[in-house]
Amino acid sequence: MANVNTPTLGAAQPKSNIFSMPLKAKLEANVALQKRNSQSAFLRLGIALVLVAAYSYQFFYPQMVEYLDFGKKMAVAQGEIAKADASLADLEKKRDLHKAAYDGQFKEQQVILDSVFPETPDKIGVVRLMENFATNLNTTYPPFDFNSITFQNPVQKEGYKALPFQTTIRTSRTNFDRFLELIKLSGNVDPKSQDHIRLMDISNISFRYLGVDAAGKDLGVDFSVQMNAYSR
Repeated sequence: MANVNTPTLGAAQPKSNIFSMPLKAKLEANVALQKRNSQSAFLRLGIALVLVAAYSYQFFYPQMVEYLDFGKKMAVAQGEIAKADASLADLEKKRDLHKAAYDGQFKEQQVILDSVFPETPDKIGVVRLMENFATNLNTTYPPFDFNSITFQNPVQKEGYKALPFQTTIRTSRTNFDRFLELIKLSGNVDPKSQDHIRLMDISNISFRYLGVDAAGKDLGVDFSVQMNAYSR
C-alpha cells in the first residue's frame, strides 16, 4: 500500500513568496513605503511643532513679556518710591516746622490767656493791676487816687468764677475816660496787641462830677464802682 504522505514525483510545487516579486521591485516598494512613512512623520512633527508654538504663544509669551518688563517696572516703582519718600520727608519737615510754630503760638496764647483769664481769682493780681494803672496815669494825667479795694467771696458760675470787688476813686475826667477804656480793653487776647488786661467788667457805678474851680480848672470826678474780675 502506498504512503499517502509521500509526494508524487513529477507533481508541480508552489513557488516561495520571496520569489513571487522580483528583488528590485521589492526594494523599490520598501523605499516608497519608507518615504511615505517619513513624510507622514515630518507632517505630524510639523503639526506638533505648530501646536506647541501656538500653545507657547498663547500661554507663555505674555508671561515672558511680563517677565522681561519686570525689571523696567521695578525701576519705575523704585523711582516712584524714592519720590514718595522724598515727598514724605518734605511733608514731615513742613509738619515739624508747622508744629514748632504752632507750639510757639500756643505757648504765647497760653501766657496771654493766663494773664487775662487766670486759673485762680488772684486778688493780689487785681490790686497790682489797679496800682499799675494809677501809677502810669499819674505820670501824665494826675491824679488817680483810690484808698482801698474791698473783695467779696468768689462766685462760681458755669465754667468760670467771678470775683466781685469795689473801690472808690477820685480822678480827673480824662483819667475817668482812661479807666473806662481800661475796662473796655480787658480780656483782649490778640497776640499783636500790647493790651493784655485781666478780664473785668463793671456791674455798678456811682458817679459825681466835681465841676471846675474859679480859675476854670477841672476838679475831677468821684466815683464808686462795683466790678467783677473773672477767672477759670
